[in-house]
Amino acid sequence: MLGDYEQRSHIASIDGIYDLTKRISLGAKYGLRVGEVRAGRTGGAWFSSAAQLGILRGDLHLPFNLDLLVEGRVLHVHLAKDTRAGILAAMYRKIYKNMKVGMGWNFTDFSDDLTDFDYDDHGFFVNLVGEF
Repeated sequence: MLGDYEQRSHIASIDGIYDLTKRISLGAKYGLRVGEVRAGRTGGAWFSSAAQLGILRGDLHLPFNLDLLVEGRVLHVHLAKDTRAGILAAMYRKIYKNMKVGMGWNFTDFSDDLTDFDYDDHGFFVNLVGEF
């Protein structure tokens, strides 16, 4: 659905990270989109846009405040009967007590943002993360 479309959706997600050891953290995320989408913004029929996202991740905490992250991701779009899967890898460096900056590569073509209908998220990224 590239281009001009309109959506109305409810999105819910839950995620967590568990420190298995001082050097290894494991995490998971589940997201659900329930809603509708239509082509154009001037009218037309609405179609279901329900989707589910699942992510499993592992973090390796290295010396010098470096973290290596690997995620396995699966996105399923119900009406299209489309399931996509892949991995994302990144390296982060903690720059303050509650902040880190990193870069990585998304080997999938989808985002963990369930409002994003475009499959154009493949490739290099830079990310700034604040922890609370």
